[in-house]
Amino acid sequence: MKKLLFAAFLPFLLTTFSPLSLSSETRVYKASSKQVMRYYDNTKALDFTDSTSEEISAYYGDIGSRKGDDLLHYLYQKITPSEIQNLSDYSSEDNLKKISEVDGSYYLNYDGLTTDKKSVSAWYQITDRNWSKSYEITPTTFQFISSKDENAKNLYFYNMYVSDTSNNDTTKAFSNLVNSLKADTTTAAVDWEKRTRPSSFIQVDKEHVWAKNHGFKVKGSDGKDDFVAGAPTDLHHLVAADHNTNSKGHNDYFYGTVEHTEKNKIEAYLADGSTEVSGWNITTKDKETFEPTDEWKGDIARCLFYMATRYSRKLDQNCQAEPYLYITEDRSYTDDSNTTFHGVQYNLSTLLEWNKQDPVSDYERHRNNLIYKNVQNNRNPYVDHPEWVSRVFDKNWNGDTSGDISSKDDTDNPSFSLFGLSEEQSITVVIVIAVVILIVIILIVLLSQKGKKKRKPYKKPNRKSSSKKK
Repeated sequence: MKKLLFAAFLPFLLTTFSPLSLSSETRVYKASSKQVMRYYDNTKALDFTDSTSEEISAYYGDIGSRKGDDLLHYLYQKITPSEIQNLSDYSSEDNLKKISEVDGSYYLNYDGLTTDKKSVSAWYQITDRNWSKSYEITPTTFQFISSKDENAKNLYFYNMYVSDTSNNDTTKAFSNLVNSLKADTTTAAVDWEKRTRPSSFIQVDKEHVWAKNHGFKVKGSDGKDDFVAGAPTDLHHLVAADHNTNSKGHNDYFYGTVEHTEKNKIEAYLADGSTEVSGWNITTKDKETFEPTDEWKGDIARCLFYMATRYSRKLDQNCQAEPYLYITEDRSYTDDSNTTFHGVQYNLSTLLEWNKQDPVSDYERHRNNLIYKNVQNNRNPYVDHPEWVSRVFDKNWNGDTSGDISSKDDTDNPSFSLFGLSEEQSITVVIVIAVVILIVIILIVLLSQKGKKKRKPYKKPNRKSSSKKK
């Protein structure tokens, strides 16, 4: 009897449990170790998909009523390797070695060729790619390429400071593969056949959105900037960007608002030899400020808020890979010397407004997922939940969570997680458990009935009529 019941319910159980495993469409297969895959574990296949809302929710958990420094510390723990969190002092020689080993497992090298799987220049081909305009690639066959490869002319970046219109125009857009082309002022546009570009300003820079001079810049023995793995190479703020805007516009200046005059204007150089306004800056001492165009303001703000969260642990002695970074309105706060690696960004209220004015784009969201799934194994919480910016950094936050999709305890329909599973999977498990309990109850009833003796059937007595026939 038990075997018959189990056999009858087996197909149902298998069907019910199937959502807990990956479908054939979403399963990621391991690729050959000879292929160029994520650099810190080349046995794993690349993943170009975006995380589901359930996966993102499971990553952060329920933030409850947290806010301010409480929420800041909570998010720090979510996006920082546990090996780093367990260190009590970053500056000791032993800890510096440990940090190097840990950060070296998650962050790329600043220098390196566009074909070097450990370099930022190579990984920009994935994280900063314009996916709709560039040549098609698949996770299992992708190889990093150089400017001499056949597909070099068909690789386009979504460069910071360049407008959406120009980034989506293949006559104006370009990738960092143009950096190795020879500058030739007699040509009107980038020419891949002749391997020339009309100006050396048509170039992609590795832009530190959190300027390296404000917290983690070091000069090496050769006099050049030395960038260890960690904050200096964190892809959540190290973005492919227009060279001229990076060097002449942002430089090491703080982000903020600037008067939009011809004198203050900064331009980006495009592949067709044209230029466009990319921002404005002022260079007056103690007032140095750069304002980008509107379409990049939210991206920049969320990069900075990420940095002020991931590197929010202040010790007496921090290190270059793990500096202490802080965003403030108070200009009495200044960068400490490079021996302690503390850095600040000003204009907090402006950055809070930029986050609201320029919502998260699909490109920004996809870049966050690409970094998380393929390189650093951590997310920018303010791309996933831009509403958290005010909750963490705005001292005047009024507690309004009506637009906060993450605050489960403040919603009318709270979600839950069982055994660390997503809400959908947790519901499936509950249904399965309920079905199993029902089956057990049925079995108990059937077995209890089997042992009982059969009762004699009830017979209606044949009563004779007491009345006589008349």
